[in-house]
Amino acid sequence: MPPYSARNKVPTIQKLGKELAERLNLKNGDASKVASGKDSDKIAQAKAASRRKVIDPTTKNEVVIQDVDGDFADSIRRPKITIPKANVDPQNAPRPNDLPGVAQPHLPEGDGEAYRKTLDDLAPPEADPDRTDDYLHRSKNREIIYHPLPIADLRRSFYALEGAVKATSIAVIVSIVALNWFFIGHGWKGFFGSILAGIIVSCGIHLWLRKIQEDANAINWDAERQRANAATESLLPESVEWMNSLVGIVWNLINPEMFAAMADTLEDVMQASVPPALIQNVKVSSIGLGDQSFKILSLRALPSAEEEKTHKKENSKGGEMTQEDKDAKKEQRELEGEDDPDMKYYNLELSFAYHAIPAKGVVGKAKNLHLEVIFYLGVQGLFGVPLPIFVELNGIIGTVRLRFQLTPNPPFLKNLTFTFMGLPKIDASAVPLSSKGVNVLDLPLISGFINSSIAAALDIYVAPKSLIMDMSKILQGDSIKKETDAMGLIYIKMKRAEGIAAQDRSGKSDPFITLAFSEFGKPVYCTRIIEQELNPSWNEQTCLLVYQDQLTAGEKLSVELWDSDTITSDDVVGKVQFDIRELIKDHSNTVTERADKLVDENGESLPGTLFWDIGYFPRANFKSSMRTDGKDVSIPEEIRHRAEFQDDKGTVTTQQEVDVTTTPPDPSLPSGICSILIHQIDNLEEERPSGSFGSYKPWTPAQISGENTDEEAQDLPSSYCQILQNDELVFKTRTKVKSSNPIFNAQTERFVRDWRNAVFTITCRNSVHREHDPILGSITLKLSEILQNSSQKTAIYALDGGMGYGRITISVLFRSVNLRLPKNLLGWDIGSLEVLGNKVRAENDVNSYLSGTRITIHSDVGKQSISSSWIEKGAGETTWNLKSVTEGETTLQKHRILIPVRRRYQSPIKLEFYNKRSRKPIAYAIYWLCDIVDNVETLLTLPVYKTPMPKQMTQNYIPDIQADKLEAEKIGTIELTVRFKMGMDESHKQWLKTNDDRETFESWQTSVAEGDRTRIVKRETPNAVKELVNAGKVTGPGMKLNDDSDDEQAEDDTEQEVVRIPREAPGFEKETDDFDEDSGKNDDQWGALGHELEEYVSEASASSTSIISDDSESLRVQEDFTDSEIDDEELKTRRQKQDKMSSKSELHRKHRGTMNIKAIRHLKFSKDEAKVLGHKIKSKFSMKGREPSVETEM
Repeated sequence: MPPYSARNKVPTIQKLGKELAERLNLKNGDASKVASGKDSDKIAQAKAASRRKVIDPTTKNEVVIQDVDGDFADSIRRPKITIPKANVDPQNAPRPNDLPGVAQPHLPEGDGEAYRKTLDDLAPPEADPDRTDDYLHRSKNREIIYHPLPIADLRRSFYALEGAVKATSIAVIVSIVALNWFFIGHGWKGFFGSILAGIIVSCGIHLWLRKIQEDANAINWDAERQRANAATESLLPESVEWMNSLVGIVWNLINPEMFAAMADTLEDVMQASVPPALIQNVKVSSIGLGDQSFKILSLRALPSAEEEKTHKKENSKGGEMTQEDKDAKKEQRELEGEDDPDMKYYNLELSFAYHAIPAKGVVGKAKNLHLEVIFYLGVQGLFGVPLPIFVELNGIIGTVRLRFQLTPNPPFLKNLTFTFMGLPKIDASAVPLSSKGVNVLDLPLISGFINSSIAAALDIYVAPKSLIMDMSKILQGDSIKKETDAMGLIYIKMKRAEGIAAQDRSGKSDPFITLAFSEFGKPVYCTRIIEQELNPSWNEQTCLLVYQDQLTAGEKLSVELWDSDTITSDDVVGKVQFDIRELIKDHSNTVTERADKLVDENGESLPGTLFWDIGYFPRANFKSSMRTDGKDVSIPEEIRHRAEFQDDKGTVTTQQEVDVTTTPPDPSLPSGICSILIHQIDNLEEERPSGSFGSYKPWTPAQISGENTDEEAQDLPSSYCQILQNDELVFKTRTKVKSSNPIFNAQTERFVRDWRNAVFTITCRNSVHREHDPILGSITLKLSEILQNSSQKTAIYALDGGMGYGRITISVLFRSVNLRLPKNLLGWDIGSLEVLGNKVRAENDVNSYLSGTRITIHSDVGKQSISSSWIEKGAGETTWNLKSVTEGETTLQKHRILIPVRRRYQSPIKLEFYNKRSRKPIAYAIYWLCDIVDNVETLLTLPVYKTPMPKQMTQNYIPDIQADKLEAEKIGTIELTVRFKMGMDESHKQWLKTNDDRETFESWQTSVAEGDRTRIVKRETPNAVKELVNAGKVTGPGMKLNDDSDDEQAEDDTEQEVVRIPREAPGFEKETDDFDEDSGKNDDQWGALGHELEEYVSEASASSTSIISDDSESLRVQEDFTDSEIDDEELKTRRQKQDKMSSKSELHRKHRGTMNIKAIRHLKFSKDEAKVLGHKIKSKFSMKGREPSVETEM
């Protein structure tokens, strides 16, 4: 089963109810009754009328299906077969040799297409009820009329003919001898001559008659083949009692743990469907198979709608498929992964049923298929009471179709396609297991919920939907993912809009843009809001992942322009739609500039034009020159080859799998798609923070030690995992209740700007009541450290840094794309802006506007001030002294300016100048953080303006303010040295408003406290990849192996086109063509790309690094210096205070110190929840965009 993710969400009863309401044309309430198995007469009539045509995923043919509505016991004890009617008394049905007397058209005759078409009307599931009847398989009261051969049976004629041949041969010999004896002569010579002549003539007659017999036999066997083919094409079922006897024997030998995945899926469905106001969690604690096995009612082979047969049918109709139809058919087969000519396909339909044996009591009912379910009743976060329930499966009826993809190589089976022909009918009952309170005999409400949950879990596989399983991997025990689900990505740059319609009474609008796919409608990206503007300029760039199912479904990319309102709902200003298939076809590996008119929902033109860029970039091919042995370089070379030290790479069969497991990511293509898959956690338990005091027995351990061996217990944690990408919460799994071995099987795929500095943090938390969910443990994965010799890594990591223990299994996969972003776009969104150097200097201040002012530096989420008391006045200039101190080779500031940034690529830094006579800013300077390179000290010389339009100047991306129509007066310049530092730090406490924000910051604290990372993240290339670069094996795309590679291997490395997005100069775009691909160490190769604000940036700091682009090893942030490394007493005291606060946070995070008292944890929880509620109320009265929420499986 594919992992759950934001795209493959856990199915719910609510979703099933909506689908049933649409399918049966019923109200939602009636549809819910259908899902729970309670059919009224009205619903039964609607169900009978719900026969619908769908495309069968197995045969690719159009079929008619209907949700199952039958009796469990009758289906098992009285299996029936569909047979044609005869116009005679069914009690005295004619025998096969009496068939000529049967009236037409109830029985087929003839051969070929006419015979097949007639059988189509007589075979299930499309059998005509006016022409067929359903009789018992083993009826003793009826002689069932089976379908006759297309041509008469000649077997009896063969027997008669053989006897005639023998008699004729003897008669010929005797006749010739007699005639010769009477008419020619009586001598012995004549006698022997006549015998010889008779033998010759009789042999000729014998051979002639034998030839007739052989021809008749050939015709008869050909007729049998035609009958078999017609039976297959006409879907004749077969009784399979032989298989039921085998299933009955094997059933008691099956380990119930084999169904753990099914129980886990059912648990997820129920947990996603319960009302959280009443039921917090649901857990399927165990599953039992009982003694009663499933019954197979029938099997039948199904024909495929193969391309060759399609051509044959087209030819039989007098025409051929056009080239356009052939291309469309070929494209469809490629999309379905069935374009390999060596593959063969076999289709099978299986009808099954189950009925429980009568039993009383829980012990008796345990002999049937059953589940043990625990409902945790209560209010989320406050209290919960477990209610154990025993669920017995009374019966189930269904029909499933299977498509086997067969290969010429072992294990001879590649993919298995699985689909239900209509929603199976399910009946389950629930009995409480509690020994306290009222123990009623049956819980109809919970029984209906269980029935609906099972139906919801099965409905996601009802035709035309299906499940495709790679059986070659499953049979060989391979669960390692070796390819991303995303095929590539869409690069989008939202530049500006002009002439949009005014939506507010002021004659202006507050526009923002959302990007969404037409199927879901949920925004996947949202720009910032620009207030009071009709010609907004965003200059925001993003990348969206593209999946195969989006192409199959004909998805469209919807670019919607909105007007944000404070209280009322947002207004749609206009939209632009773009077909993804057209994008891939016409705009692959290129960026296209577009200017589209805005339209409404009906396609009618609206005022305004949107200027934007778009392009599609697929996954890049691997370079064979970079191929390695794939072994872990962190293991000593002497033992690296041992099997116990090898990574789990699964079964590697194809060339693509070889490449992904032996080729590291390409440093010349740092951007790509990263897949993070959380498999499971083993031996998970919570640390007991209480001491060893109390009743102590000598010679016994003070505390419990060793790994936890209980799979289920009340004191086990209810765990869930969070995934942070570059210190931003991007994914949250479902909660697995009270388990020491939770199986998540959850994944997310994310766009990564640069794999050399990407950091993923996986945090495991315990869901508890009336306090914050504590961290059980976390791991930090830096892609440059784990992907050294391959692009895929599956490993077991120890959870650390929290109040629990366990081992988590994680799979990481990275695939580069054919897109090269400029270096300023290869950083993080979250970080901090540092003001470095010794002084901040104001220049060209002719009228002394800036002398004596206080500077406040704003980001999107924080601010910090440069006090006017720091001013040192000089001749013709004003400077603010930061009091720098040199410690070794590093300069530290006593006046520390560190501003947190959350959305770096959407926001600027804004410098506001205040004097003593005004509470409002008197001047502004602006610099957009999307233009700066990470971890590089950059000297900025920014113009300072006086303007009555501060919002327009600071919210619109304006490369040249003076050239713009904005009303602004330049009064001077401000010079300062800055550096954008990737990652969180203590300054980010300023913007923590929600629980997700608090938990993200807590996860960062855990990573730093455990030494997994420092407060600054560096761009680092693995040493193994550096060696490949120095050896000249990473010089460009599509490079061939320059050693002993064979020709076939070289042919696989086809040339691929790489598109590079240029950096911009103010006011215009220019592609730079002199990028030096061959210079692996030339620091100027990126410098030719320019800088958006190069007239305000010094040449020294505008230069960029090489293709490897590693940060200096000596790069550090001031807060990472220890007190032993600092000589200045003021800075040393500041550092000691920082260490004290960090130690206190670590104690509280592990429930030690004062937080060891549960009452104090409850008080802190109440206080923080009150703050969160206050921020929610405040946000209700502020403008906000339609930002995407955190991805979940629910």
